[in-house]
Amino acid sequence: MKLRQILHPLYVLYQVCFAWWAALLVVTITSIIIDLFGHYFKIKNADHTPAVIWCRLTCWIFLIPVKVVDRDKYVEKDKNYVFVANHQGMFDVFIMYGYVAKRFKWIMKDTLRKVPLVGKACADTGHIFVNRDTPQKDLLRNSIKILKSGTSMSIFPEGTRCRNGKMGRFKKGAFVIANMAKTPIIPVAIQGSYDILPKGCRCLHWSPVTLTFHKPINTDGKGSEAVENIMNETRSVIAKTLGQE
Repeated sequence: MKLRQILHPLYVLYQVCFAWWAALLVVTITSIIIDLFGHYFKIKNADHTPAVIWCRLTCWIFLIPVKVVDRDKYVEKDKNYVFVANHQGMFDVFIMYGYVAKRFKWIMKDTLRKVPLVGKACADTGHIFVNRDTPQKDLLRNSIKILKSGTSMSIFPEGTRCRNGKMGRFKKGAFVIANMAKTPIIPVAIQGSYDILPKGCRCLHWSPVTLTFHKPINTDGKGSEAVENIMNETRSVIAKTLGQE
């Protein structure tokens, strides 16, 4: 830990002189490719493969090592899932998109639509934007349509990133969607990303990240009691991995 603190000024200098500029170049190129080939020319996987490369490159540019645990054990190529993960920080998006190794759509905050290039690329390629005024029936209908089409989804059920590294309460939306679509849930535990950019910090801190996949939890399309049980089971699995039982 002391060595990490000693080297932190050098890491900040590296960010200022190279990393942020390289990351800006990569996201610009990626957004143009996705928008051009994915939206206009409708080339298969043109909205996914470039985004995966972008996210992995972003982790590499900022020297963030990502360890993936049990993904190949539980994620089958010919099935779709609802990936439910805890939300520790801004790098969770890069980590999930880069290392899940499965085509999926996000449910994301509507404010991200305003991000230059990225917002338009996400909108054009079918990700779901929500805000406080979004009708729940519209969210459910659009999400279920995606899952029924054979595409997976990824959702942070806390709704926002944690404030102190501790996992917050889960909201039911992800579990209602999975239950109605009868799509298995894969709990994903993200460890270490909170330390990359704790709330209140202005620059990134170096931290290794571990992405742990768990056995799928089946959903059966039953009532609200089933949703509550699935939500509690999912949260318990992730909390156990994080040591936050």
